[in-house]
Amino acid sequence: MCKELKKEIEEAKNLPRAERRKVERKLQKKYNDKSIRIEKGTKFKKAKNELTREQRRELIKDKDLLKEVMKIIKKYLPELTNLFSKLTDKRHKSYVTYKMRTIILTKIIALICGITTMTEISSNKFNTEAAIKNLSSICNQELKEIPNWQTIQDVIETLEYKEIEEIRKYIVNALIRSKMFDRFRYNGHIQVVVDATGITSLDYNLNGNCISRKKDGKIKYYKYVLEAKIVFENIVISLDTEWIENNEINTEKQKQDCEINAFKRMAPRIKKNFPKLKFIITGDALYATTPMINICKDYKWKFIFNLKKKRLKNVWEQFEDNINYENETSKTNYYLSRNIKFNGNTFHAFRYIETKNKKTTTFNYISNLDVKNSNIEEIVAMGRRRWKIENEGFNQQKNGTYCISHLCSRNENALKIHYLFIQFAHIIRQLLEYGSIILREMNLSTKKEISDIIINTLTYSTTTNLNILELNFQLRFDN
Repeated sequence: MCKELKKEIEEAKNLPRAERRKVERKLQKKYNDKSIRIEKGTKFKKAKNELTREQRRELIKDKDLLKEVMKIIKKYLPELTNLFSKLTDKRHKSYVTYKMRTIILTKIIALICGITTMTEISSNKFNTEAAIKNLSSICNQELKEIPNWQTIQDVIETLEYKEIEEIRKYIVNALIRSKMFDRFRYNGHIQVVVDATGITSLDYNLNGNCISRKKDGKIKYYKYVLEAKIVFENIVISLDTEWIENNEINTEKQKQDCEINAFKRMAPRIKKNFPKLKFIITGDALYATTPMINICKDYKWKFIFNLKKKRLKNVWEQFEDNINYENETSKTNYYLSRNIKFNGNTFHAFRYIETKNKKTTTFNYISNLDVKNSNIEEIVAMGRRRWKIENEGFNQQKNGTYCISHLCSRNENALKIHYLFIQFAHIIRQLLEYGSIILREMNLSTKKEISDIIINTLTYSTTTNLNILELNFQLRFDN
């Protein structure tokens, strides 16, 4: 091998894999040698405390994650299966083979297992003799077969969306009343992060209500949703959902629906459903406006919103002038100006400058919480938790276990109900992942491993009666 080739290979070793392959092909062509390979420069090093495969098998042995899931549901959400049973059933009685709870629980369990498409429910991977027996026990109905995906789909299309929303309300209230998250409150307040995301993009206007965007001369259509999620440390719990859609748009001059209008529709519903709960609404700079602040004031909610110069120019300038004159906190890298008045409202503005790996990031916020020297660090930490809805929320649901970007149905009602079922499954999985002592003992490294073990238990091991379970246990959540 010539020196020039060696040098070119050495220079390409630390490139990303895709770029290494491009260079590799160029070198093969340049030197007319298809045997040329560029190996990755950095080698994988085994962690000091990494378990051997034998040790890992021993840890997993005799631990039943499917049973753990059902124990969590039975103990912390005891009325859930009954609520599924009481859903309005529009099927003709003479054609009913599966009880309503069987249909819904099959879908929820499949999602908990990481099965995101409807057809997978009827696949050989999921539809086994052991799965039929286990689901018979879970659903308390003797089954000859697992409900076909089309049967489940037909039922979901006829469900009442408001009834499914009521079930989510029950889930939220049940978890809050369990008191297991009380230590994650701030002075009795529960943090709620609000943010919107695009579910999917299309070349056509699905159901005639998508948000449209013009790019490079082409019109793309998007399904957008606004989520309000409770944040308890690493856990995010769906509190409310509002779809961002153009229900009445007729001309190009009419404004499309937007995140702010969606929040204006969502806020009264949250107040009505949870009138006694104290919330800290957390959002990006889009919410740092007088109308949003007034909503929080009217409902007696606290807020933490990102502050940007372009969004609240007068407040920004007042904040800069105040901290240049007097910084009202002595904490290093923190800046505080209290009692800023703007459009009839009084709130505090504060800043945190973080330097990490030679990179400096500045965080600016406004809040009606009583921000002072003794608690500014904690309140900044809450403001930064806004990213929880992106990471533990949308990112995990899009790119992790649940794939919300996959439209399980093009029927408008079913599409939205599938989305809510994903929220239910995600809540239950988080309780398992972050709270189960048994799962912690298993020392699993990825969420996919958890999914694989649950589905393997469901489809290959017949578990004892899943309706009679020992519920003398507690979920433990780390700070």
